[in-house]
Amino acid sequence: MKRLRYFPVDNMKNEDDVKKVHDVISSMDGVERVEVDLDAGAVEVEYDDEKVTKEMMAKILQSHGYLMRI
Repeated sequence: MKRLRYFPVDNMKNEDDVKKVHDVISSMDGVERVEVDLDAGAVEVEYDDEKVTKEMMAKILQSHGYLMRI
């Protein structure tokens, strides 16, 4: 089922972090759209929860040094 969720993400400090968070999440199978808001410290993700879970997204971001609070 398609979901649209908003998740706080810690450790984003600049536009390089925004690009990295965007690229990491958008490369996952099942992710349809990603919007990263540096000022809010958050990411909005539209995804198919039958292919990818919020836990999977949090885990891959954590491996890149970011903490996505789910």
